[in-house]
Amino acid sequence: MPLAIDKPLLASDIMEARELKDGKIFLLKGRDGSSLVLKAEPNVTGDKIKATAPVLKAIDASMKMKPLTQPEVLQLKQFLKSWKMYVDFIKFVSGTDTNLPISADEKKSMDELETCVNQYGTGSASGRSDIAKMSYTQMSTLSVALKVENKPSNDASWDEARSTFGQFVKTLNKSGGLEKLGQIVAGDFFIGNEDRFVSSGSGVQVQLYGEKHRMKVILNLGNVIIVKDSKGKSRPSMLDYMDPNTDFLDLNQTLSTMGRSQDWPMRVLLDRTTRHAFAEKLVDDLEYILKPEKSLFGFNKLGGSRASNRVNDGIKAGIKAMIKSLGARQAKLSPLIQSYYAELVKAKV
Repeated sequence: MPLAIDKPLLASDIMEARELKDGKIFLLKGRDGSSLVLKAEPNVTGDKIKATAPVLKAIDASMKMKPLTQPEVLQLKQFLKSWKMYVDFIKFVSGTDTNLPISADEKKSMDELETCVNQYGTGSASGRSDIAKMSYTQMSTLSVALKVENKPSNDASWDEARSTFGQFVKTLNKSGGLEKLGQIVAGDFFIGNEDRFVSSGSGVQVQLYGEKHRMKVILNLGNVIIVKDSKGKSRPSMLDYMDPNTDFLDLNQTLSTMGRSQDWPMRVLLDRTTRHAFAEKLVDDLEYILKPEKSLFGFNKLGGSRASNRVNDGIKAGIKAMIKSLGARQAKLSPLIQSYYAELVKAKV
């Protein structure tokens, strides 16, 4: 059976596992060539992933995450156990612990996966673990800008950056591109995610083009993402939408009981004036980062009122999509998400 987000995870379907990042993100490869990503983060529980699922469905359904069930965690442990038995068998046959056909990277990946499963695999009362599975997808991020900080424009490292910037320009400039980015902003701020854009204060500082520059609303360049679908078409993505440090996703609270309800990021988008201002700031940030490729924008380059209006239109579309999605599931929403939904309906964007 192929590895897929909508199919149960079975040990017999997994051929190998590879660590992708920090002992928290892993790529599983199936025996049939399929693949699946596992991810765990502190403070990102399976119950939170479940509670925010209707938001993701409204904004970017293809990027959905599902918490592993306890039977799936047991299957993952069985895979790890089988791998250890395989290693012991190889050692027995070869009569040595050295020169085994197992790379150091493979062993490290399996050790890290075991640690991750032991730490995050315990289920809540609902039976959901804090390890999520998601589809593997090709993606590009604006973090490439960090690789060329303080580098002259003729440095070879700029080749990758220019190529990535060009992909972003084409993706955002085409019909629906900037609008989709606006929808992502709406989805992020609704669930309190400010690990991509910030609703107040200022963003990250970069050092490009011979100067230091402070972003206005982009905080995490690595979370500004475009992905390619199965047909090779690219679009902005809401991937990495769970902010482990947010104060606005405590499922035991509601908007009226939490201590900082006035700071809920979504409030910036529910007011026409501050929403327009945010859209303009986001476009300013993008235009600065993508400066080397501005000629690709054509007659209507990224920037100015038209681009910010498109982002603003996307934000409004995202709000309407969430109202529709959440309204259809209102009886099943957590109290926190219900309280957020009520504010959307009252705003009448």
